[in-house]
Amino acid sequence: MTANPRTIILCICLFLASALITLSLRTSSHTGTWLPSVRPSKGSSPRLPHRLIGPKVAFATFLAANANPDAKATDEESAEIHDEDDGYFLGTRVLAYQLLHSQTAGTNNSIPFIVLCTKDVSERKRDRLKRDGAIVVVVDKLNADWVTPANARWRDVMSKLRLFQLTEYSKILFIDADTLVTKPLDGVFYDEATLTQATGTNPAQIKEDEGALPRTYMFSTHGDFWGYDHPYPPDPNLNYLNCGFFVFTPSKVLFDYYTSLLKLPGRFDPGFPEQNLLNYAHRRDGNMPWKPLWYGWNVNWPTENDWRGGARSFHAKYWDGDPSHDPVLKAIWKEQRAEMTGFYRGKELGSGR
Repeated sequence: MTANPRTIILCICLFLASALITLSLRTSSHTGTWLPSVRPSKGSSPRLPHRLIGPKVAFATFLAANANPDAKATDEESAEIHDEDDGYFLGTRVLAYQLLHSQTAGTNNSIPFIVLCTKDVSERKRDRLKRDGAIVVVVDKLNADWVTPANARWRDVMSKLRLFQLTEYSKILFIDADTLVTKPLDGVFYDEATLTQATGTNPAQIKEDEGALPRTYMFSTHGDFWGYDHPYPPDPNLNYLNCGFFVFTPSKVLFDYYTSLLKLPGRFDPGFPEQNLLNYAHRRDGNMPWKPLWYGWNVNWPTENDWRGGARSFHAKYWDGDPSHDPVLKAIWKEQRAEMTGFYRGKELGSGR
């Protein structure tokens, strides 16, 4: 059977076209974002270009002026003892180190760390945090006359809600400064609880004296254990949220809704100011119920059992002398603190400071 000349010519043309395309792809100078932009150092994984990371995410914490009862009278006196009297500042520095620099904490330093500061945090402390690698955001305080916290050191905690004004970020993980991190936390941004939710429309849960609700929202966290005597994994049916560790999407509408609640005396119990406001705003039977994160991301009232079970971060003030704190976890935090001190000392000596 004789081949059709037209068929032969068509096959030759297709072959030449395919070869030309292949040659063009091999010889052209590609700058596509599907390739790593920087050659990885030995032993490290490739880091993708920032434009490939997708939604802009961040870690964040909150720092107000020293409210500890044993605080020194002046900032200069505090500096002379290396701020040992300011546990929250010390905790913020250790947290920054764990998230940005520590190899033992499994850090991912491509994610920024924000420290939201009230204006009465000294310039010296803000500068130190900036040198540590944090992004310092200074804000006005947020409060209401009728909100009287159960503990004096919580007097400015409402101000942490100003994080919801940082709408340049798509997701933020808030972590209290008194947190020990032992494993990477960047996976929390992919937790299914951090998917955007449609706000409910139950008319019985809409109050005419409150601000408007956003059309969508995202607020995910975990329940409060209220003590060290808890199982791991914990009870999945906890209804009262703990706001020492939560993921959210910043929203001006949501922030305005929160501030509208501050104008309504008695709408929530002010004893735990921002925590009870968030528990009211995101109550399980409301139109914006909070979603539970995987239990292993963070544990409050933590124990060695939680750590051995695989939890990744632990909420407790390990800088103080509270005898109820788990000794194993306290020892790990102290090791991280010592590691941080050595890291910055070496870095600053190397730079000639």
